[in-house]
Amino acid sequence: MPRVSPGTLKAYIRDDYDAAAPGWEPFMGPYFRAPAERLVADLAPRRGDRCLDLACGSGLVARAFAVRAGAACVSACDFAPMQVREARGVLDAAGMPEIEVRVMDAERITYPPGSFERVGCGFGLNHFPRPLVALRGVLRVLSPGGRAGFTSWGGFSPSIRERFDERLLDLVPAVGESGAGLETAFGRLSGRNGRPERIVELLARAGFVGVEHRGHRFAADYVDAPTFVDAMLARAERDLRQANLGDTERAEVRKALVMDLSRFGRQEFVVRRTFHTVMGRRAAG
Repeated sequence: MPRVSPGTLKAYIRDDYDAAAPGWEPFMGPYFRAPAERLVADLAPRRGDRCLDLACGSGLVARAFAVRAGAACVSACDFAPMQVREARGVLDAAGMPEIEVRVMDAERITYPPGSFERVGCGFGLNHFPRPLVALRGVLRVLSPGGRAGFTSWGGFSPSIRERFDERLLDLVPAVGESGAGLETAFGRLSGRNGRPERIVELLARAGFVGVEHRGHRFAADYVDAPTFVDAMLARAERDLRQANLGDTERAEVRKALVMDLSRFGRQEFVVRRTFHTVMGRRAAG
């Protein structure tokens, strides 16, 4: 496979998250909330600490920071403009208009040096084609003694998700055809840089000190087949757009998926996963 440039891969990832943005909070928010809150708890910000949610998505880490540090002390950024727009609406609806949200590339962080006591990034580092560049930028914007934390996934039982993916390809064969090479390149990037031991290595190479790794478990309850299907379809929005499905066709695909997955037992919709927080700090001197 020809080498994919960082810029091309980054544009592919940005477009994916822009397409998924409208459904991210309602369908994926409940799944990512517990890891976001655990990350912030591990980072332990104090009241008044300046905090940054890097690659913020719908702002789950930002909201958890606001509870502990105060909303006026929190900033958030993402390189997908539609995600930033959605985050702005979610934060306003949550009564947190003080949280600043910007469109910003994590590999080109423009905040001044020493801007934050805490930086949190929920499942984002594996999306950065040049993670060391991003991490050195994070180190630059941390105050002396400040801490940064990153989450990554552990294993899970894939049975119901595998069935969804198989049936979606049966129903919409065009899904995944466009940008197949880019999807492969992203899969390799994510697989390499999403491992906790790799993140530990990257933080050390970037100049962080006191690097530590903690493992956690959580369960996300999707309740039933319609709830699970809606969440997975929201994440697959870009592929569905590329398949040029009309509203009637989309409704038929959803109906078929719900019927197929309804044969799974109630417990199959409780997705149990492990995840990791990897943290490091900027040297105080």
